[in-house]
Amino acid sequence: MPRFPITENQINKNEAIITGPDYKHIVKVLRLKVGDQITLFDTTSTEYYSKIREIGKWDIFIEILQSKKVNTDSHIEITLLQGLPKGDKMDYILEKATELGVRRIVPVITQRSQVGERDRKKRWERIAVEASKQCGRTKPTCIENTLNFHEATKEYAKSELAIILHADCEDTVKNYLKNSLQAPQNIILFVRPEGGFTEKEVLFGKEMGFISLGLGPRILRTETASITVLSVLQFHYGDL
Repeated sequence: MPRFPITENQINKNEAIITGPDYKHIVKVLRLKVGDQITLFDTTSTEYYSKIREIGKWDIFIEILQSKKVNTDSHIEITLLQGLPKGDKMDYILEKATELGVRRIVPVITQRSQVGERDRKKRWERIAVEASKQCGRTKPTCIENTLNFHEATKEYAKSELAIILHADCEDTVKNYLKNSLQAPQNIILFVRPEGGFTEKEVLFGKEMGFISLGLGPRILRTETASITVLSVLQFHYGDL
């Protein structure tokens, strides 16, 4: 059943109104008709099982049949600090990180980031919302403002577990998790862009409180590294 986000001011008792891009998606793309059922969701972790009552020129009027609280958000709070990669790789990382339950993503400009257009926040927020629709989340991943390396490191170092991935590090994520007795509820993961972090960046991160860890003998692409470690963290500490 198609899922669409909704805000509190769009709901009045057992009715709701959909406008804007979701109107176009329902009418022009999905070609839904009066009587078809859809699911609405809001940021209070509530889903509304509904059906289309009327389709106007600009608005869709929805009849809410039933509502219930759902629990699809991870109980651990993961923040991904992502060194900005080239091209559209960030779009892929955002989508998959949302599916994996990441609470927030901070785009970071590092010394080796090669970026053109830096301010793509609105696009990234749309991607997070669309991924939330697909995976059943009611609270899309929060996309923070883009920071530079030092800003991000200083702001997010204070956490129960803060990891900075470094390809040349002999201590690996696998070994750390195997030997760690902690069960952190707040995790920061800092992933490099193409080209990796510089030695000075890794040293600064460690001075701020990050643990430098590697991923084993093979060098993974930045998008592979992000999704791999997020999956491992959710499996080890979270709800996978």
